[in-house]
Amino acid sequence: MRVFRHKNGAFALGEKTLLMGILNLTPDSFFAASRAENTQNAAEAALRLQSEGADLIDVGACSTRPGGEVASEEEELRRIKTLLPAVLTAVNVPVSVDTFRPAVAREALSLGAAVVNDVSGAFNPETARLVKETGAGYIVMHAGPEGAATADRVDYPLGIVNEVQGFFDEMLEKLVGAGIDPSQLCFDPGFGFAKDVEQNAELLRGLKLLDASGCALLAGLSRKRFVGALSGAPAPEERLPGTVAADVAAVLAGADILRVHDVAAHVPAIRIADSIK
Repeated sequence: MRVFRHKNGAFALGEKTLLMGILNLTPDSFFAASRAENTQNAAEAALRLQSEGADLIDVGACSTRPGGEVASEEEELRRIKTLLPAVLTAVNVPVSVDTFRPAVAREALSLGAAVVNDVSGAFNPETARLVKETGAGYIVMHAGPEGAATADRVDYPLGIVNEVQGFFDEMLEKLVGAGIDPSQLCFDPGFGFAKDVEQNAELLRGLKLLDASGCALLAGLSRKRFVGALSGAPAPEERLPGTVAADVAAVLAGADILRVHDVAAHVPAIRIADSIK
């Protein structure tokens, strides 16, 4: 049986699609309803996500939205130290930290987070050592060439599916070489990062072709710009129907985990998709 191991246990894979609820400890994440800026709001939002059916909660303290200002490491750490304890106290499902900074990941794990959701799109020896030392789960996301994560388009000569597959293969080799067990790894093709609308659609269409080598596969499509472009919904607040449709397609193509803003709306849709799959 395939599993995704984290610091506090393991998720069984293949029995049902797991839902990762999004909680942003930021004032500027692109979907306002996902934000929490004080301990009470953070605890209440986390508890709501859990009660709606989230299997784990992904906490981010630095927005990576296109065109946004990246918070300093000091500010990201301050938000984690101030608000993450309230989230961890409120829920009993595992919590992941959405960051590209090893220092932030270390702090979050020391407070009780169980998974590192690394959006850097690069191999970092310091982060790899941290994951090995702590036994944390590690989500590795494709973000295109260095510095291109927020680019509107990057040309991939071999096509986006082959590009992402090559990234998965390279990162698996490096991380296993660093002593990390493959069961700790989850791969994310990085929808919306260094990919335009056509490339994102091609990647979703070709998701079934990706080989994660038995590791978990995560899809993060929730309310993203390309979902809006394909569904005719320019504002993030209008993109829920398109998101659910895209996420059902991802499940049928083999995704093990969905990263979503709207857990309750996904539960019945994903139950049907799992039954079909």
